[in-house]
Amino acid sequence: MERFGWKANSLPIRPGLPQSSFSSHRRQQAGPYPHPTLPGVTNGRLLVEFDLNRQTCRKVQRWIEVATRLSIWVLAVVLPIQLLSGQSEKNQEFKLVVDVELVGILVTVTTPEGALISDLKENAFEVYEDGMRQEIAYFGKESDQPLRLSLLFDSSISIARELRTQQEAAISFLQKVIRPRDRVSVFQVNDEVEQLVRFSSRLDGIIQAIRSIKPRGGTSLYDAIFLSAEELAPVRGRKVIVVISDGTDTTSETRLNQALRMAVDSEAVVYALIVQPIKSEPGRNLGGEHAMVFIAEKTGGRFFKIDSEAEARRSFERISDELRTQYYLGYYPKSSPLSPGLRRIQVKVNNPSYLVRAREGYYSDRKKVP
Repeated sequence: MERFGWKANSLPIRPGLPQSSFSSHRRQQAGPYPHPTLPGVTNGRLLVEFDLNRQTCRKVQRWIEVATRLSIWVLAVVLPIQLLSGQSEKNQEFKLVVDVELVGILVTVTTPEGALISDLKENAFEVYEDGMRQEIAYFGKESDQPLRLSLLFDSSISIARELRTQQEAAISFLQKVIRPRDRVSVFQVNDEVEQLVRFSSRLDGIIQAIRSIKPRGGTSLYDAIFLSAEELAPVRGRKVIVVISDGTDTTSETRLNQALRMAVDSEAVVYALIVQPIKSEPGRNLGGEHAMVFIAEKTGGRFFKIDSEAEARRSFERISDELRTQYYLGYYPKSSPLSPGLRRIQVKVNNPSYLVRAREGYYSDRKKVP
């Protein structure tokens, strides 16, 4: 089980930003394999002795010289061609990545009563960017796209009593949702952000990691959202972050707007399960709860308020239902890539009574906020 950790009070910071990538987990490199003690083995080379006459030795020597010169000529002519060809292919791939950028949107459609709509065709959708209609270049349903899911468990002391309930509800959710081609990451969030599982489909290892989480310390919640979204950013397709927390952040170096910006840039949808260990509002951190609601709504996700084990399981079931009925749309923006800033996205369907939920936009410059 791989572990990656960041202490909130020692997180390396770019100007105004958290660490931009996971700290490398160095593995001790094994040294050179020892050579077996065999006759004729010296410094790893096998010395073979032949009993040949002098004339035969000279013939062998001449053949070796000819073969060596031929090999050098082949390398001199062919290798530069291969290198140039490889360089050309790399340049071509680089241009494709930089110059043409597909904007992906995960879309949920419901009736006003909340029933999920799962049978719409591509021609039922319209996508607008800053008021300009876009051509849909890719359309797929849930079954067409592998899922990349990050689970963020708040394991701080503030929700210690509720932690075991959330763990078991999450395990039941994964057992229903995850298919062999899907991948799950698991993060433990206290005063450190620790990645227990990275992009795995092995449910036994995922379940073991979830049950290993123990309560301690404070909460670096915004750090966790930033880092999990940053890991998802290079991945294409459906990307979902599920946050299980009371919303209280006590030890993050990341600010709320930075965490939101990274989530938006990564195209991840955030679902927030807001644990309420204290039932009365005067005793709860309402500001933290509102922050979770804000991130979920801006990314096209949902929030759920959890005050019992039954409610936790129902909330995970609703998320599971949505993940099975969502649509994935992709388009190449018609607007100029030279104009940086926030691009507003609006998705419409041909039935005006339906409700559409999707992320509200993206930042065309892809720069991190200060």
